[in-house]
Parts: sequence; C-alpha cells; structure tokens
Amino acid sequence: MRVSLQWLKELVDCDQSVPDISQQLSLAGFEVDAIEDLTTLTQNIVVGFVLQQRPHPAVDKLNICWVDIGQDIPVQIVCGAPNIKEGIHVPVAKIGAKLPGVESTVVSSQLRGILSNGMICSLKELGRRFESTHGVAILEELINPIPTPGTPIGLALGMDDIILELAITANRPDSLSIVGIARELAALTGSELRLPIKTSLNKIQNLQSTQEVKEMINRGGIYTITEIKELKVSDSPSWMQRRLESAGIQPVNNITDILNYVMIEQGQPMFAFDKDILESISENDLRPSSLGLRRALKGESFSHSDQKETIQLSSDCLVVIYAGQPIALAGVTESALTMVTNTTSSIWLEAAVYAPQDIRVNSRQAGLRTDSSSRFEKGVIPDLTLEAVGRAVRLLEEFAGGVTGYTWSSQYIPLSETPIFLRNSSLQRLLGPVHFKENGTIACLSKQCIDKILLALDCQFEKMNDGWNVAIPPTRQLDLQREIDLIEEIARLIGFDNFTSHLPDPIGPGGLSSHQQVERKIRSLLINAGLQEMVSLSLVASNNSDETINSQERIPLANPLLAETSHLRESLWPEHIKAARRNLQASQPGYWAFEIGHVFRLADDKSIPEQLEILSGIISGEQRPRTWNKDGRMSNLGFYEAFSIIKYIFESLKITIIALPISKHPLLHPGRGAEILIDQYPIGWFGQIHPQLADQNNLPESSYLFEVRLEEVLSVAVEETKLRPFFKAFSTAPASDRDLSMIVPSNLPSGDLLQAILQAKIPLLENAQLIDRFDSEQMGEGKCSLTFRLRYRGTRETLTDKEVNIAHQALTLDLLKQFPIVLRV
Repeated sequence: MRVSLQWLKELVDCDQSVPDISQQLSLAGFEVDAIEDLTTLTQNIVVGFVLQQRPHPAVDKLNICWVDIGQDIPVQIVCGAPNIKEGIHVPVAKIGAKLPGVESTVVSSQLRGILSNGMICSLKELGRRFESTHGVAILEELINPIPTPGTPIGLALGMDDIILELAITANRPDSLSIVGIARELAALTGSELRLPIKTSLNKIQNLQSTQEVKEMINRGGIYTITEIKELKVSDSPSWMQRRLESAGIQPVNNITDILNYVMIEQGQPMFAFDKDILESISENDLRPSSLGLRRALKGESFSHSDQKETIQLSSDCLVVIYAGQPIALAGVTESALTMVTNTTSSIWLEAAVYAPQDIRVNSRQAGLRTDSSSRFEKGVIPDLTLEAVGRAVRLLEEFAGGVTGYTWSSQYIPLSETPIFLRNSSLQRLLGPVHFKENGTIACLSKQCIDKILLALDCQFEKMNDGWNVAIPPTRQLDLQREIDLIEEIARLIGFDNFTSHLPDPIGPGGLSSHQQVERKIRSLLINAGLQEMVSLSLVASNNSDETINSQERIPLANPLLAETSHLRESLWPEHIKAARRNLQASQPGYWAFEIGHVFRLADDKSIPEQLEILSGIISGEQRPRTWNKDGRMSNLGFYEAFSIIKYIFESLKITIIALPISKHPLLHPGRGAEILIDQYPIGWFGQIHPQLADQNNLPESSYLFEVRLEEVLSVAVEETKLRPFFKAFSTAPASDRDLSMIVPSNLPSGDLLQAILQAKIPLLENAQLIDRFDSEQMGEGKCSLTFRLRYRGTRETLTDKEVNIAHQALTLDLLKQFPIVLRV
C-alpha cells in the first residue's frame, strides 16, 4: 500500500523524521518495502514565465520562447507543444535536469539552427504517470496562486511528498487506509490524531428486500444506497488528483475520484450507479426495493467497467442487480452500462460489506483484482460503513454540487460484543520485564503503562482487581478477539525489542508411549524379515483402476486442489501393487514392502468417516540371490513361506494368532487366503493375490498381500508383553526329533492339525512344524499325506527313548481322537 507522508501528517501531529517513522512502522509489523522521495524526481525543474514567443524560422511546428526562470537573463527554449503561448507559467527543466517521466537528461542542443537551453515540460514528463501528453503544463489551469519564476516545481505542484510503500498483513485489514495507518502511527508515537470531521446522514430509511436478499446481506453485514442528485461531472481538485496518484490510482472525474479518495482514506470501497440508466432498465420509477443481491446464473454475461469486455459468470458469483439485471460484480467492479459518465447528473451511491469468500470467487471468476476487491477479501468493518458514506456525501456536495437525498440501509445487528477480560497476571507472565531505555532500568509493566496503551488503541476499559475489562473499538474488532490478542498488541506497541530476553524452561527428553514402542518394534521386525518400509500419499483420485475389485467407498474432500488428490484413501494396498509393478518393470527381482498408515472409511451408517491405523504390505517375487538357490534359478515363494513372516512378527510380540481359511475374498486367490484372528476376533487377512489382479498388474503368481488393523494388535501386545524384556532359561540337554506322517482328507487344513499339536498338553514337546505334503493316487481319492517334525526336549537331562516314545504316543492318540486321520508307518 502506497502512503503519502503529507497526507499522513495531516491526520497525525507527528514531527518525527522519515527514517524514524519508517523504523517504528516496520518494528510494529508494517514493513516499509520502499521509500520514494518525489522531491528528487523534480530537481533542476522550476517555474518559468513565457515572456515572448515567435515561430521557428525553419520548422512550422516549433516555437522559440524566451522564458523567465528567476535568473538575470531569460533563457531561450525551442518548444513544439501546440498550447504554448506568451504570458503563461510553465514547468521548465534546466540544463542537466533528469526528467522522471521519460527517463532522459536535458542538454543544450541546436534544433534546426536555433539553440535551446532547456525544456518546457508536460505533467507526464514530470512523472505524473496518469497524465496525457497533449501539451505543456499550464500552471494557471492547475494551481492558485501562481508561485514566482524560479520556484522549484515540486513545491509548486505538491510533488514534494514522500511515499511509503507498506506491506499490510492479512490480519490487519483496518490498516488498508490512510486513517488506519494514522491511528497506528498516533498509537506508536503518542501523537495527537486529527481525523476528518464526521458527517451524519439524516435521512436514513430501512431498505426493503426479500428474505433471500437479506440473508446474502447478512453474510457481509451491511448494504446501503444513498441518492445524490444535481451532480456536475468535471475534473476533481488538483490536490485530490495528486493524492490519488500518490496512492497509485488514476484520476477519472470528480465523482469517481471522490469515491476512490474515500476508499483510500477510510478503507470503505463504494460504487456509483447512474440513476438515469437504472430508470431506463426498470422502465418505471426508481424503487430501492428493486435493488438486491443474488447468485449469478450459470453462463450469465457481464460487461465490467474496467475493460469494457464481457465475461461469463458461474453460479458461484455474487452480483448486484436492479430489476433482475446485474449492475455490478459485487465488491469487484460495476457494470459498464451503469457506470458514471460525463453525462451523469444523479447517482445511487452503493456502500456495502461483503463476505470475503464471495469476493474471492468474484475476483477469480472475472480475472480481476481491484483495490476494492483486495479490501473486501481481507475484511471491511460494517460498523464504519455509514461513517464513510457520510464522508463521501460531504465531498460530493462540496466538489460536485450534489444534493443528498435518502439513504436506504439494511444492516445485520450482531449480538453485543462481550468485553475481553485482560488479566494482569497473564500479561506479566507472558511478556516478562521491560527494559526502559530512557533511564536504563528493567521492571515489570505498570498498570499505568497498560492504561495508556489501551487508550492509545481507542479501547474503553474498566479497571478490575487483577486486570481490565476491555471493550474493543469497531476499528479493531476483526483482529482483537481474545485476551492473547490484546497482550500481543500491547507487546507490539511497546516494541518487541524492548523486552528482556530469557531462555525458556528446559524441556526434558520425551518418551514413547507403550503403543509407540510396540509399533516401533513391529517396524524393526518387518525390516529384519526382509521387507522395506514405504510411505504413500493419503490423498487419491476418485476412482480406483481396480473398481471391480475394490468395493470400499472413497471419501471426497470438500475443496480439492487436483482431481488426482480429491479423495481420502480407503486402503493401502493399491499403492503397494503399483510400487511392486514399477519395481518389477525396472527388472528388480522382487518387491517386499510394508506400510503403517491411516485409512478413512465410512461407518456402517455411512454418516461419519472413521480413521483406522492399518499395517499393510506386499510380498511379491523372490528377493534372495539367484546363486543361493539349488539349481541357480529363481523359485516361487510358497504360501506358508510367505505367511511365516507374519507369524514371526506375532510370535515376537508373544501374540498367538489363528489363521482360518477364506473361501471368498475379492483380492485373494480362492482357497489361498487366511483370516487372522486373535482370541477368536478377526484383525486382518493374508493371502496370495487374486490371479485376475496379478494379471492386470503383470505381477508373478507368487505375490501375497496382507492387511492388519494395528490398533487391536498394539493393545494385545501391550497387554501380553507389558513392555518388559522376556527371558526364559533355555535347556542345555540335547533335543530328540520324531517325524509323524499321516493320511488326511485333502480339505483338512494343516493349520488345524498343527494348532492341535501345539495345544496338546505334552510337557516335553518343544516345537512342531509341517515339513512335507504328498499327493498321490495311492493315498486314495480326496486324500493326501502330511508329515510333521516334532521336537522333544527335557529341561535338564537328556531324554531316553522310552520317555520320548511315551510322549509321542500320547500326542498321536490325541490327534486320532480329534481328526479323521490314518497313521503312516
């Protein structure tokens, strides 16, 4: 934001230097990006008086002028401007002057044989960016009284100003105005604040509108229309034009300039609608009730005033309408049809506050970011709107001859603001002592100092035992909403560099919770087993490429950035399959990976999404070196070999799991999947990937997927291990192995037999494992042979054959009672 220092000092009685003001504003949070000294732009350019003028003897369009610039002898200047004449005061650039508007230096030169010792300038050549170049600047048309020849032109034209370029943060929309910066500077320096005289609006009536329009008005807070008649369109005063130019706004005419001037001064954007045009739209007498707000129709055309071009609106845009026709894109720009022109004599002056989100949509849709829209996007204070209207009305009456009629207003009246209780104890605890540089002392903030700062913030307050009950002024209601906001504001005005520094209390090393310890152990166990950890994105596209397989419904984001990241993931396995495919395509021998992450699924009633922590992984292909295989070729990974990795994890956590066959699972091979249970409660699944899914992704058949709900596993692991080291003395006696072969039905799961063996109450039995399966017609139809290797061991002494045989026979009899098996000899 560009701030004129002359304008600022007109509102604040501050005599500090420019560097001091710049430093104080920067330290208070208003960073000064640049300082532009306009006086340096017009050095060696003075007021001149044209004493005599005659045509150039060789060129028709040139004139020879003798100009008084305050020296003993008039200077001779050759000028080609069409409006040059005798008896006028003009800006004259002397030899060596640098013209800011054209970036050139004036030198003495011969123009077709006539010596020219200077240059008579236009306003654009002097650096007035928005001026035309139709001729030289005639001071009689610009200023009164006229200074004497030789006076620096910057002083004569008010170009002796200094412009501060301020970076206004998003949390301080109240400072997007000269008055807002003036309040800030007055509070920082303790200077007197001299605000413009307030003008009251006497003829205020309620704006009648439909319930739908009222709801849209209430989103912002206020909507007002003021009738002003008998206006005369002309140029605005030169001082107003200069101030607008210093703010980076091009002067247009007195009506438009006054509205822009009030916006820069007060921070309230306003638009003017030509009343005669509105009458032609309605074909009836003007009625304020015909004015309103609505959402644009999809594809509705709108011609805006800035570029006179037509844009197509979306149904999200908010438009101001009269008799159903859009006359403004709310908060951004008015329509080219109803804007003020040179023939305008009566206007309806609109001043409103819109919801920031509505203006962002409008600005993005129009591809246009204006001074108005930038203020509405950050926030405009509804309580100050009528005050700004009064200021605009007064200027329109003074400089455009306007006669003010009624003001129609519709305002949302919020609940009364509750005062903020500022505790002195909280303030002292958070800020600490202050270093008072005046006397070099360090002390806590006194209550008298806090009183002074609150008054500087224009806050009304009531003193309490341990603090203040503070009423926030309307100007600061957008950012001062909590006690901590007030404490921050007090610290900011005192100056953060004035507080003594102290180290925070030391923070002890953090510890892991029991669940975190188990989770970390699971990661280590999986890595030790040969898997690598991967991390995938939690945001995915709306549909999975494997829709026929994936039955889970994905949860959409309310406002996604990209279509590829528009939904929350419901599973981890799709990314694991993609990663395995990429690795195998890159000629990697195998891909074993796991991931611990959150998935998001709808609850049974599909009302509230639930977040689950999942352990998921893929074991695809063979990772072991080819040379370590028996025949030098890669072998397929068997089901039990892959499942042993999962068993290893649970055994290391001292958790007993049960694996039950799954006949139907959309991801798994029929008959080659298992449901994992803990204490009869299902917590996940494991199995060979479905042939269809493997074929779609060019994965080997020996690929396995698993998924486990981690929360249940962590709870059981913490319960079982108590997170204490577990040690059991191992036996020093040698073991004795026995093989048990049996003919069993082919549909009898070997896991059931193995579980029965391990759960048999045989004290000497240390371990059991399946070592062979044999299918042959000799076994009979629907029969196969299974061989288990059983290991017996005594605790201290070597077992005799008799002891081993007794234990082995007891186990065999137990199995014969439970299952339809036949022992093989």
